[in-house]
Formats: sequence, C-alpha cells, structure tokens
Amino acid sequence: MNVTMRTFVIELRKEKRTGVIPLMLAVGILGAAYAFVFFLVRKDTLLNLPLAPMDVLLTQLYGMIMLLNMFGIIVAACMIYNMEFMGSAVKKMYMLPVSVPLMYFCKFMILTIMLFSVIVFEDLVLTKIGLTDLPQGAFEFETLLFFAGYSFTTSMPVLSFMVFVSSRFPSMWVPLGIGVAGFLSGMALAASGNVLLCAHPFVIMLKPAVAMSAQPDIIVVIFSLAETAIFLFSGLWAAKYLRCE
Repeated sequence: MNVTMRTFVIELRKEKRTGVIPLMLAVGILGAAYAFVFFLVRKDTLLNLPLAPMDVLLTQLYGMIMLLNMFGIIVAACMIYNMEFMGSAVKKMYMLPVSVPLMYFCKFMILTIMLFSVIVFEDLVLTKIGLTDLPQGAFEFETLLFFAGYSFTTSMPVLSFMVFVSSRFPSMWVPLGIGVAGFLSGMALAASGNVLLCAHPFVIMLKPAVAMSAQPDIIVVIFSLAETAIFLFSGLWAAKYLRCE
C-alpha cells in the first residue's frame, strides 16, 4: 500500500469517529425523500407549469435538495478538521513523519466522494420519478446526467472553500459562522444576473437552484472549476507553509 492510499485509509478511519459519514448519509436520504414526497404532493401543479417536463423535474425539485447538500457540506467540513485541533493533534502532525498537505488532500477527497455519493443517490430518486411520473417519453436520462454533473461541479467551490477555512481555525464555530454567512449572502445574490457575483462560491452552488432550465451554464462551470482549484491549492499551500496551531 503506497503512502497516499495508507493516509487515505487512516483519514477514513478518523472520519468514522467524527460523525461526518452519518451526517452526509442523512443529507442524501433527506434530499431524496423530499424530492419524492414533494413531487408526489405537487405533481399536477408542477406538470402544469410552463416549462418542459425535464426542467420541472430538475429545477423545481433541486432548490431544497441543494440547501440540504449545502448544509451538509458546511457542517461536515467543520467536523472533518475539528478532530485535528482537539488535543493539539495538529501540533503533533508537524513533528511526525506525516505529510500534512497529503492529510489535507485526503480529507478533501473523502468529503468529495461523500458529496458525489449523496448526489448520485438523490438523482436515482429523480430518475425513478422521471420514469414513472413524467408524461410518456418525456424523461431524458442524458439530461439528468448532465444536470447531476453540473450540480456536483457547482457544489465543489463551497466544499473546497469550507475545507480550506476549517483547516485554518481551531474552533469549528468560526468556519461554521463563515459558512452560514456565505449561505445567507449567497441566497441574497444568487438570482442576480451579474456574472462577477460568480466569484462568490455560495452563489455558484445556488445557480442550478435558481435557473429555469436544466441546461448547464458554461460560464458557471468555468467559475466552478477555477474556484475549486484555487481553494484546493490554497489549502494545500497553507497546510505546508502556514502552521495553524
């Protein structure tokens, strides 16, 4: 087993004790249950909207699912680093033959894999709804796949930002407060058409929720990829050169 895989396994064992895995599992279940129940109750109203059936399925149900996913990312990112600051474990890391940037990257990947799993589970429920409740022949699996990839991509800036922030503050309440502030400001700004606001990672994540079309916005995708890379590499650099004790 190489160093990267060994570190990944160690970090995964840690996360089993933090509650991050049950939290993200609960987020996926709640998101899927919401989509199923909401469509079941409001089916006639939703299908009478002046939108294509696939746009109804994806854009009208995604709002609450996205809020649950964002909540999960914020809290999980705070929890995933809190263990390292308890008992001054971070200080010991720098004295051991352990790569702190590699540890950071493994935490980032664990949270990314969990978010991906949550979105896949939620989209399986949307697939079931599309196959059984949309008008005959209206469900387009390819459109759902593109939208699932779009929603995952637009979620990554918040994830990479929150892991970065959480790695910098010993108290989890600081990154939690920053996450809540990001969420509230994102909600206030998401509907704006000003492309410069896409620099705000929480606005980016909300874009699929406020759109009236399931088609991905290429500008939003570009901003998402750029911000994810910036926050990830900032976190790796800080883990290597800026000790947070």
